[in-house]
Amino acid sequence: MSVGEEPQVSWKAIEREAVVRSSDGQEVGKVVEVAGDPDADIFNGLVVSLGMLGADRYVPAESVTDIWPGRVQVAQTAEQLEQAPEYEEPVAERWATPDDFMTRMRRFFGFYGRRDRD
Repeated sequence: MSVGEEPQVSWKAIEREAVVRSSDGQEVGKVVEVAGDPDADIFNGLVVSLGMLGADRYVPAESVTDIWPGRVQVAQTAEQLEQAPEYEEPVAERWATPDDFMTRMRRFFGFYGRRDRD
C-alpha cells in the first residue's frame, strides 16, 4: 500500500453503488448487489450494473481482485464484462417427489405404510 492509498476492506464492507473497475483500468459499472452469507463469511460474488441501458452482469468472487468501500477491482477487461451473460436472479424452487397413482390411492384409503399380518 502506497502512502495516501485507502486500505482494502472485507467483502462485507462493499457499498451499494461502489464503482467497478476492470483489469484494463476502465470504470465499467456499479455494484448492485453483493452475493454471500455474512454469518458464515462466504463471499459468492457481485451483481454489477453496466449502465442505464446495459443489463446486469454477475462477477464471481474469484474474479474480484481488490476491494475498497467505494470501489472494486475485477480481473475481467471491460470488453469481457460487456460480453458476459446477463445476470438472472436465481429462482427458489421447491422440489417434491411426484407420487405415482398407487401411492396416492393408498394414502387416500389409509393403507399407506400398513401391512396386514396373518
